[in-house]
Formats: sequence, C-alpha cells, structure tokens
Amino acid sequence: MFRYFTIAFIFCSVALKAQIPTSTFESSGGTQNATLKEVTNFYQKAALNYPLKIAALKSSPITNVLGTCYVLGQQKPDSTICTILINNAIHAGEPDGVDACMLLVRDYLKGNFKLNSKVRIIIVPVFNRAGYLNRSSTSRANQNGPEEYGFRANAQNLDLNRDFMKADAPETKALQYLLVHEKPTIFLDTHVSDGADYQHIITLLVSQHNKMEKPLDEYVSNIMIPELFNKMASKNYALSPYVNHFEETPDNGWQEFYDSPRFASGFATLFNIIPLVVETHMLKSYQQRVTATLELLKTTIDYAGTNASEIIKVKKASQQSMQNRKQFFFNWKCDTTQFNYIFFQGFTAGHKPSSISGQPRLFYDRDKPYIKSVKFFNQYQPLDFVTAPDAYIIPAAWFENNATTFSLLKSEWGTFEKFSSDTVLELEVYHLLNFTTVKKPYEGHYLHTDTKVESQKKYVHVRAGDYIFRLSSKQNSKQAAIFKRYLLELLEPTAPDSWFNWNGCDAVLQQKEGYSDYVFEDLASKYLQEHPSVQQELETLKLKDTVFAKDGAAQLDWVYKHSPWYEKTVNRYPIYRWVYKK
Repeated sequence: MFRYFTIAFIFCSVALKAQIPTSTFESSGGTQNATLKEVTNFYQKAALNYPLKIAALKSSPITNVLGTCYVLGQQKPDSTICTILINNAIHAGEPDGVDACMLLVRDYLKGNFKLNSKVRIIIVPVFNRAGYLNRSSTSRANQNGPEEYGFRANAQNLDLNRDFMKADAPETKALQYLLVHEKPTIFLDTHVSDGADYQHIITLLVSQHNKMEKPLDEYVSNIMIPELFNKMASKNYALSPYVNHFEETPDNGWQEFYDSPRFASGFATLFNIIPLVVETHMLKSYQQRVTATLELLKTTIDYAGTNASEIIKVKKASQQSMQNRKQFFFNWKCDTTQFNYIFFQGFTAGHKPSSISGQPRLFYDRDKPYIKSVKFFNQYQPLDFVTAPDAYIIPAAWFENNATTFSLLKSEWGTFEKFSSDTVLELEVYHLLNFTTVKKPYEGHYLHTDTKVESQKKYVHVRAGDYIFRLSSKQNSKQAAIFKRYLLELLEPTAPDSWFNWNGCDAVLQQKEGYSDYVFEDLASKYLQEHPSVQQELETLKLKDTVFAKDGAAQLDWVYKHSPWYEKTVNRYPIYRWVYKK
C-alpha cells in the first residue's frame, strides 16, 4: 500500500512539474503583451507548481501596492549572495521586461537556464499596475507594438520614474522599501527608448559613473560593463550606451544621460546599488525587443553568479567609502572637453519635403546602414559641494506632516532619535538667497532649481520631540552609512532633487506680518537713532544706489527688514545642520 502511495506521489509530482505556464507572448507568436490578469495567473501557477524554485515575496507593504513580487533562489537577503532586483513597467507603455521576465521564469523552471547559488532574483512583474490597466494601441505613437499596451503614467497621472525623491506615489514608496529592505546588489529597470533611429535592438543606460563611490565606479566602468558588452556581442546583440539624443541625428555623438535621484536608477545609486536601465529600441518589432531584453537579463544574471564575491566586495568597499566621505557633490554638468569614442551602428539620415507642411523633415534611410566611431561625452563635473554635518535636526512639525517625502525615513529602516526635552543648540542655519521656479507644473510640483543659500551659525531653540538624523552613529553605524548619501540629497536645499526644490517647505518663503507705513515711520526713526550702525549702513546704501536713495518706501522696507520687528523665519530653511563641538 505504501509503495503504491509513493508511486502515486511521484507521478503527481512529475505531472505538476510538467505544468509550466505558457505566456501570452509565446502563444501570440511574439506580438502580444500579457494583461495584468494573465501576468498574475502565470506567476501564481509557477509558484504553485514549483514552490522550491519560485516563491512569493513575503512583504505586505509591497504586496498591498505592487501586487505579489516573486523571488527566484533564496527567499531572504544574505550578505554573501548577490541579489538582483528586476523592475518592469515603471512606464506601463514600455512592457518588454514584463514578457521577458515571464520567459526567464519559464526557462528557469524548464532547466534551460541555471541560477547560480550565489544569486537571488527578485522580480517586480508589473510596477505601474494602474498604468498597465490603462491599455490601448495608440498612446506611444513612435513604438512598434505590441498590439496593446499600458500608459506611461499611473492613476495620479504621475511619471513614476521622476518620483523617487518627492515620493508622491504609493508605488514609489513600495520600491523605495524594496531597495532598502531587500538589499539588492544590482537593480535592473526595463524600458523602451525613444529618439533616433539606428540598428541596435537594445541599448544600456548605466547610472552616471562620476557620482558613484569610487570603488563602484571603477569596477562598473572598467570591468563589469565592458564584459556585459562583450558577452552580448557574442550573442549577436551589439549593445550601445543609451542614445541620449532627441534633436537631429546622433552621428556626432551625445552626452551620457544624467540620472539624478528623482529617477529610479539615480535613487538606487544613493545606496551603492549598481543600476542598469535596459532600453530596447522602439522601432524594432516587439518580438525582437523582448528577446533582446531576455538575453540581457540572462547575461547580467550569469555575470553576477560568476562574479558575486567580487561584486559584494566592491559594494562593501563603496559603503565604507561613503561612510568616511566628508564632502558630497551636487548639480553635475557634462564636461564637453572630455569624451570617449564608441562604435555606433546607425542609419544614414537626410531631409526631404514633408507631405504635411512641405517643409524639410528628417528621415533615416535603412538601406544605408553604417558602423562608425562617435563621441560619447560621459565625464561630468559637480558645480556644488557640501561638507556633511554630524547630524540633521528636523522639527517635528515639519517631519510628521510630510508623510510622503519622508516616508522612507519614517519607516523602521530610518535611523533617528528624538529630543527628550527642550534645549538650545548652536546649529548651522540656511537662509534661502535665490532660486528659479518653473513656470508650469512638473510632475505635480512647481520645481525649484539653481538654489543658492547662505549658512550662519545661530542658537536655535530645539523642542522636545524634534528629530535627530545622525550621519554617523556608534550605535548604528552601518545603518547610518547606508542613509548618509540619501540624507544629503534629500535635506541639502542645493541638491537638485532636495525636499526644498520639490516645494517641501515653500511656506517659509512667504512673509506673514507687515506694517502700515504711517505707523512704522515713527518706530523706524526711533530705532535708527538708537542704532547708529544701522543708520550708517542705510546712508552708505543710499550713496551707492541713486534709485534706492529716491525711493522712500524701499528705504522704510529696508529698515523694517533690519529691525527686530521683521520675522526671523522668512526664507529660513527649517532643517538644521548640527556639527558637534569637538
């Protein structure tokens, strides 16, 4: 009896293992993208039939927003293995990675693709689920298939790949959590490009290397990426750096794309994760694009398995480099005096009369392909830097009422303390001197740029319950080091994607109190008599500025702003830098 039960059990097991789900991409001959329901069913069946190979990621904060994510290999993060996080459909109209990952899982379950024991894969099947449900065949006029696909923005009409510092969307906060909690070593974000026409089916955007920590930069730029290019070439996929060119032709080269921390890849860089953005070419067939994405995923996974120990070592060295770093750099600009030559496979371009306007229009002649070396400008220089303080102090009123931007710091992965009682400390206080604001809203905000500040040491009344974020901490030095770069990019107002620049504290830019001229005239006169140094400063300014000398209202306003009646909070940044006294 037992023998028959055993045979039956083995038979059922074999039958179960034979049930490898078929993807919509396969059944359609490479023309269709799976719907959200079809994606969900595929992964559920795969996890049910192969529980030892693929499992649901057990993380409710993620599942509640992104649906179920899946793990190939070991379930939990481990410092000795290389975790690769694959994110699909952040732009839901660019679904190549969705179907490529289903093919990857299929090959893995069939045994046609081996997963090294040193590698753990996390797959986000569909990141922008709301956009993915908003399906059509017309939202991407420049894209050749699939037959139907999702929309770029989410339900809030936000481009999620611009949201990673302001964190307006719940999807963003979920991926932030994954990037910190699951400790990936490599982050792969799958996209479809726009812009010029060329022969390459697939290109690769690597996070701009100059802003990486030095150990990571040297390894990725000099070892990892050249090897990935070589391996893909051996599979007949000639890679190119992402073609960051949107005007005429890329024949004369282009500047490397700069991914500030608003982008998922730039955000990942803050945590010393290696970010790779897969960009297939929009005019290639859907079958070509998905197949190319699959090959790049496999190539990267194989590389990580072979070199896991070295990759982990480099990440640890980068963490140590960040922990020891004193100066941090912002607002990087391309150095157009420096460039490398790269081989580019393009098409000869020309101009012909437009059938619509009759004016000259650009076209690419695919009967005239070429291969030539072009200039790749991939060296950037920072315009600004700051010296890291020992800690930042965020008043409770500002921190607790900014649930979106500060969500990652509010989680259990943030490292903070609270003042237990009121106190007075000498702190570095920023005053906002100048900035430029966009005229039209950008991703739901009137974004500030070119922000300039003045720093002064002042005694500040800090209240019980205010938050302390230490950039170095004996109690939790590892966690503090992980968040160090992120804190600076978030809390330094001159950083391009800072809390201030995304309108986090615009209320401080408005003066709340004023004066009636006829009342303040007498107060101002008395104040100048009692403060001759202020009177002298006013007289000197009148001698230098003849327009000011003739403007009584401007002079009265100047006195007001140099008097004790003028509120001290106008243009004062409400987060303070704390440098401990030695």
